[in-house]
Amino acid sequence: MKRSSNLRLTLMAVAIPAALAGCESAPTGQVLADAHDCDLQTEVAPLECRAEYDRARLEHERIAPRFESSSQCNEQFGQCTEITNELGQPNWIPPMTGFLLGYVASDLVNSRREDCRRNPDQSDCRTGGGGYYRIGGSSPLYRDYRSGDYLKPNGDVASDRLGKVTGKAGNTAPPARAITISRSGFGSSSAARSSFGGGGRFGG
Repeated sequence: MKRSSNLRLTLMAVAIPAALAGCESAPTGQVLADAHDCDLQTEVAPLECRAEYDRARLEHERIAPRFESSSQCNEQFGQCTEITNELGQPNWIPPMTGFLLGYVASDLVNSRREDCRRNPDQSDCRTGGGGYYRIGGSSPLYRDYRSGDYLKPNGDVASDRLGKVTGKAGNTAPPARAITISRSGFGSSSAARSSFGGGGRFGG
């Protein structure tokens, strides 16, 4: 292999990790408490944010974790609501105490957005054309009173606070079905405390 080819490969090997490192710190989404927060944040268009809040509310009814015990649900989340599953049995679901907005992955390297950050007075920078991240999806969140974490419907932690998230925390992919919890709590922190796992299973 020629020396010039070796030099190009070496430069590429150095440049790619540097680019990935830059992407790691870029936000992949944000955690908001409710629709009111849509008017306070500046990352996405407020109207689109409110529409995603409504979608998250609908998803909450479909995929919120189901507890077989009201005491377990209230101990972890408080103010749980009783519902009846398809077998006619009572389950309890936690209140939706936040929602996650996930950004479109291609926007994470969107140089136009960076242009708008530097020059916010450009014509399309505050009309959704270049100044906002595009929304890739949303998800209801449930705040665990014991840890303070905002949990996704699959039990993964989105964040321990409101605001921007990075990496996989911005993933809004929902579980195929609601998770039913029969023992030891819900979420990865609960699984870590238990010697037999989270006690969750997929069910109706």
